[in-house]
Amino acid sequence: MAPGGEESLYGEELSPGALVGGWVVERLHYRGPVSTLYRAREARTGVPAALKVLHSLFTATSTALRRFRREAATLQRLRHPHIVEVLGYGELADGRPFIAMEWLEGRDLAAELAARGPLSAREALEVLEQVGAALRAAHGAGVVHRDLKVQNVMRLQRGGEAALVKLVDFGVAKGLSPGAPGASTLTQTGAVLGTPLTMAPEQIRAELPDVRTDLYAMGVLLFQLVSGQPPFQGSTSHEVEEQHLHAPPPRVSERAPVPAALDAVVHRCLQKRREERYPDVDTLLEDLRRAVQGGQGPAREERAVALYVEAQVEGEPDAAALERLDALLERAGGVAREVGLEVRVDGAGCLLATAPLPEGVAEEQAVRGRVLVAALGLLEHAGQRLSPPRVTLAITVHADVAPPRGEEARPAVPGAGGLLFLPGWAAHGGHGLAATVMALRGLEAQFRVEPVAGAAGLSRITGRR
Repeated sequence: MAPGGEESLYGEELSPGALVGGWVVERLHYRGPVSTLYRAREARTGVPAALKVLHSLFTATSTALRRFRREAATLQRLRHPHIVEVLGYGELADGRPFIAMEWLEGRDLAAELAARGPLSAREALEVLEQVGAALRAAHGAGVVHRDLKVQNVMRLQRGGEAALVKLVDFGVAKGLSPGAPGASTLTQTGAVLGTPLTMAPEQIRAELPDVRTDLYAMGVLLFQLVSGQPPFQGSTSHEVEEQHLHAPPPRVSERAPVPAALDAVVHRCLQKRREERYPDVDTLLEDLRRAVQGGQGPAREERAVALYVEAQVEGEPDAAALERLDALLERAGGVAREVGLEVRVDGAGCLLATAPLPEGVAEEQAVRGRVLVAALGLLEHAGQRLSPPRVTLAITVHADVAPPRGEEARPAVPGAGGLLFLPGWAAHGGHGLAATVMALRGLEAQFRVEPVAGAAGLSRITGRR
């Protein structure tokens, strides 16, 4: 290596080729005020990753160091389909800490709004359903994000499929209980953390946050997604903070073509006193769904849940293995019918069953929950016979717009879409149970889940909590 080569690779700005833990830097992606984000690849597998490295200026500050490390610990605990996944963390030779995260191919909502303008009310609902699921998981683990904003929500590129979003940057997250990640005396009274455009009044007053602090930010996010601008603006941070503290929230329907019912949802989110806001994510989302789907526009589309089971023989099949395969699929059909599903496809090695979903939020979640529990039971039954040749089941559960009555599944028809286009959602490979975002929505706390590698929007379910 030429003289100065090490310094050129590992200076304040890491150069392509620098080895950070098990990751090789490819290029600088974004330089922020506190840390720098690089695109990298895992040295062994070549899988892309995002490397977040703290600036050397802050390594002498114990508070900044602890906050950075706390973000890594928080994200590692909060494994969720709508929260960026941490792959590892450590320190460079000069003491700068780094976090390696999954690389998200897409753009944040700030860039999305700048490129295409405001979202429709239905598109905003689709985004907030996923953001809400991420916050529900965080709140359930005792963590408040405290900096929810358009720059911290990534929208992934997925072609013509429904948009998948992920929540990032838990750098100022706060634990609600002593045992929660992020719980510490790091933020003392009088320290204001967050972004002025989205901060709740209690943050500006440097009071302790709770889940309703994030719900205030969800109201700001909703307002900005459908109107293209935040509810409160000013030429200085002080002007914006004064509006958050004292100004009545504007009506979003006066700035965007949205149902008037949306005004009430935003208004409750942006109440100055947190006691007057929504108590939790689910109550907010229930009102938001009612405001969007009950407003003027297309009639509500009927939705359905689908269970797809694919059986495979490991090794050389024989008559006994094929009989066992048939028996497992027959049992799958029986299990499907027991939970109210109608078998739509009963093939030589696969089965597809569907059922309409009720309109009520709790009722709809209960139906999807029963299907997931039944699928876990089916897997447990399949795993009881391990002698070769072994028959394995790959099961996927999905929820989407209900197919027309009498229409058959088209497993290989590109563009068919929805529940009946199986390649769009049913192929996760291997043995086990996977669920799509829409199948799992609102049920994350009831099951042990982990992302499916290489399949955005799919989560593997390994059991019940």
